[in-house]
Amino acid sequence: MSTVLRFFAIFVALNLIAEPFVIWSGFSRESVTFIMWTVGIAAIVALKWEGKSLGELGWKWGAGRYHWIALGLPIVYGTLAYGLAGAMGWASFATPDLQAAFREGGPLSNWDSALALLPTVIIVFAAGVVNAYARALGEEIGWRGFLTPRLTEAWGFALATLVTGVIWAVWHFPGLLFSDYNSGGNQLWELLSFLIMVTALSGPMAWLRLKSGSLWPAATFHAAHNVFIQRVLDEMSERGDGNITMVSEFGVVFALVVVLVSAPFWWAGIKSFKKGAIT
Repeated sequence: MSTVLRFFAIFVALNLIAEPFVIWSGFSRESVTFIMWTVGIAAIVALKWEGKSLGELGWKWGAGRYHWIALGLPIVYGTLAYGLAGAMGWASFATPDLQAAFREGGPLSNWDSALALLPTVIIVFAAGVVNAYARALGEEIGWRGFLTPRLTEAWGFALATLVTGVIWAVWHFPGLLFSDYNSGGNQLWELLSFLIMVTALSGPMAWLRLKSGSLWPAATFHAAHNVFIQRVLDEMSERGDGNITMVSEFGVVFALVVVLVSAPFWWAGIKSFKKGAIT
């Protein structure tokens, strides 16, 4: 575990610089890229510090089916959560006005037709995932490439994935509290919902990493989630009248749906990846 301890020492040191930069910049694109890469840099430096191969991070691409799962899951839980919240009147989602606003800001804004909605979503999602890969990879080198197999080897899937998920979530808290990375609702509920959502997502992401033997499906998942939730669904939704956020990454409904969709991956991971069984 000495490599893991060195990873966390480097990670904390880098974040003593990165976190204030995020807060000072108001969660700018540059500061987000920097802080996301502190995780990957910590993993790479920790491995080289002990003279270990960077190949341990899982650089092979992995079977295509894992990437399809990674691309599809955010579409499933995102559509279910936002659709449910909209149907129940807890938020506005995909109303004609919101669809029109999304189309106007998209690549087919010259199409004055509702038929442009689906092509716009597809283009925004596909291009966005490619663009988001560089930042998502920075995190996934560390969380899933480095940390997941080591902690699973030591503790088994359930505890390793839970600990990784909680650390991953709490790491975001300064940004939620002191920058623009929030939805403007009740802060306690947003923190709790975000904690539950991110910890739950740690399950399918760890399963993808361990099942495929590659960090890339987790990076695909991370990029797909960020784009589909933040760039597509958030742009076609508005929060409800109450001060408790229901949708977005900080929403109660979103967190609960993510837990339900993630549960089978937790079960599969617990059954498949026991303590001491990861090579």
